[in-house]
This record gives sequence, C-alpha cells and structure tokens, in this order.
Amino acid sequence: MERTAYARLYATLTGAFLVLLGFLNLLENTEFSARELTTEMFGFYAINGWSGLFHVGAGLLGLLLARPLPRLYAILAGIVFTGLGIWGILAANGTWLLGGLPANRWVNLVNLLIGLFGLAAYAASRWDRITAWTGGLGDRFEKLAENRRQRRRRRKIRKRRAATGG
Repeated sequence: MERTAYARLYATLTGAFLVLLGFLNLLENTEFSARELTTEMFGFYAINGWSGLFHVGAGLLGLLLARPLPRLYAILAGIVFTGLGIWGILAANGTWLLGGLPANRWVNLVNLLIGLFGLAAYAASRWDRITAWTGGLGDRFEKLAENRRQRRRRRKIRKRRAATGG
C-alpha cells in the first residue's frame, strides 16, 4: 500500500463523515446567536449552527485535499480536532469552545477520536521518514523479535527431543 494512502483514506472518510454530520446538524438546528437554543442531535450530541458550519467546512476541506494534499489535511485535522477534544475534556461540561462551539462529553470524544486518527494517519503515511529519523529503530525491534522467535523454536525442539528421549 502506498504510504500516502493512509492519509488519503483518512481525509476521504473523515471528510465525508464531517460533511454528513454537519448537514444533519444544520437540518436540525441553524441557530447562531442564542446559546440556550443549542439542541442535542440523536439525544446526546450537542449542536448549534456554528458547529454545523464548522463540521461542513472541515469535511469539505478534507474531501478537497484528499487527492492533492492528504498528509496536510491529516496533520491539520489531527492537531485541530485533538486540541478541541482535549480542551473540551479539560473544560466544564457545557462549555463553549472558540466562543460558539458547544462541547459536551460526546462532542469531545468525537473530536478527540477524529484528531487522534488524523495524527495516526499522518504518522502511518510518514513511517519511512520516522524510522529513518529514529536511526532505524523499527529495524532493530524487528531483529529483536526475530531473535525471540528463533529462541522459542529452539526451545520447542529441545523439549520435543527431551520428551521423545532423542
């Protein structure tokens, strides 16, 4: 699998998910001014007009960048959504992020998952550079694992020989 395929898959799937979430959000609530008019989509996911626009915008950006710049989208979405998720978790329940985005436990969890998957997709798409930067640390771990497998095979052979008396 080509290395950028991880970031491309992330950008495409996340973009489609966020556009769908944003449109559902905007169908249910288009209120931009009054904070008390925030509703809960599906009975637990806090929404308002600003969150709908944010999700549609982030999703369209993902779909637009999925082909030419998937790594850029993966790292940007990873940083932004992880930051929003952590900020929301550390803030009190019902807090407003960035002055207009509602945050509750479910919103924070979704943001954190989207962000962490973005960072993971970026890392997977750059794995060859990461291993080169760490001095081939991945190769060393693979050699250690292979040595461990060989020792286990030798032990099994010795046990079989001892059990058969040969």
